[in-house]
Amino acid sequence: MKKTYLTVISAAAAIMFPMTAVQAQSGAFLDVNPDPVAMSMAGTGTVMEANAFSMWNNIASTALDEETFQVGAAYSLWQPSFSSNHVAGVAGYGRIAKFMTISAGVKYFSHKPYDITDAAGAVTGSFTPMDLQAGIGLGFRILPMLSLGANVNYVFSDIGGPKKGGAVSADFGALLDLKFLRIGLTAANIGSKLDYGGTSTYALPANVKLGLGTIQRFGAEDKHAVSVFWESGMTFEQTAFFSGIGAEYSFNDFVRVSAGYHYGNQEKLVIGSYASVGAGIKILGMSINAAYLIGLSQDSPLANTFSVGLGYAF
Repeated sequence: MKKTYLTVISAAAAIMFPMTAVQAQSGAFLDVNPDPVAMSMAGTGTVMEANAFSMWNNIASTALDEETFQVGAAYSLWQPSFSSNHVAGVAGYGRIAKFMTISAGVKYFSHKPYDITDAAGAVTGSFTPMDLQAGIGLGFRILPMLSLGANVNYVFSDIGGPKKGGAVSADFGALLDLKFLRIGLTAANIGSKLDYGGTSTYALPANVKLGLGTIQRFGAEDKHAVSVFWESGMTFEQTAFFSGIGAEYSFNDFVRVSAGYHYGNQEKLVIGSYASVGAGIKILGMSINAAYLIGLSQDSPLANTFSVGLGYAF
């Protein structure tokens, strides 16, 4: 039984990422952001303007936003050429005071089913691994140009073994908006370890990110806007470095196109290097956004990953 259980853990982990990355990090699904806007700009969400998924980008951005309420839902087909995992997310925030917002969100990661075999190699059953993160948080505007935020999350993981894993984590964010320059800082996945009831526990993929960005508006009535965001970070467990740059052009807050490049060490990190493109449209507060990832190596598991999302704001 113990051998079968360990086989289940290894197989479930390998569903999502190459084994080199699995060995480096656990709770890897926490690094998958369902936000198609952030995904289209190589994940540079630390200094993005607030949207419904800001609790997974930088929760502090919600307190500086002009909107009263934003809500969104997104679906991603993650690594379709490698494992065809499914990611769904629902999130949003609302202003409860002039200086304070409250955010909430749920992210669900579904793996494809795998067979369970005994020591003789006979199939004894099947399982469909799944992971979930649910959280709630607050954003505070400290000064007209400075905000802080934090959220607490419950992490749940069912990989088909005799015990389901659980953990509690927290994310923190800060954002300084100088109009000509935005500076963001986040720390994510800070918390307890995942425990599936075995002899070992598994640390969450804690990381810290620093971002810089600018949003320049021009033309008649500032109908044109160009945004450029840069973000770099480090994982705590493996001290692995990652970085990305994203750019976006929008017209009259109606249509947007974006692209980006992300660098990640695929030998250490669950998300390696990739390029991204995306587009979106917004009418009467309703928005539709999409993103597509381009693998930068022949065997990149991220190739053909895509995300689509719907949102509403007022």
